[in-house]
Amino acid sequence: MNNIKDILNENDAPLETPKLPKGHRAEFLEKLSATETISTTNKPFNYWRAIAAACVLLMGIGAFIYTNSGGEETAQSSLFAEMKSIEDKYLQDIASEWKSFQLTANDSYLVDKYEERLKNLDESYQELKEVFLVEKNSLTTLEKMIKNLQMRLTLLQEIQQHLKRLKDEQKNI
Repeated sequence: MNNIKDILNENDAPLETPKLPKGHRAEFLEKLSATETISTTNKPFNYWRAIAAACVLLMGIGAFIYTNSGGEETAQSSLFAEMKSIEDKYLQDIASEWKSFQLTANDSYLVDKYEERLKNLDESYQELKEVFLVEKNSLTTLEKMIKNLQMRLTLLQEIQQHLKRLKDEQKNI
């Protein structure tokens, strides 16, 4: 068994550098000059390859930018289209409730009062709509718009229920 120190000392012993054979230097220079002539013949081809790679890279970047800018417009237009469908549904419901209210209400003062309230809500809705068109992805504005529509519909439904109760009470008297 060898001692670890002996093993480490053996590995640390200076190694003799091998001597190169005669004519090695000349052979090396000859091979070097041969590779230089080969590489000079391929240089024009390498330039064209680099130019083609740069063009492909620029086209790829351009396509990426074009698709991303179109993607934002698509997302914004889909959000706007969704808002438009919600708005149309609520406005149809509000219009039908309003017609029903006008047919059942006998008091013109009551009709005028609620018509004024609905006009005020509609004016605030139009202001919110303008803000939404300026701030394309404002979810808080979108929520406020939906709440405004819900408030109008709820107002009309509540007055309809109130009128029904009044008619029922008058029938019972």
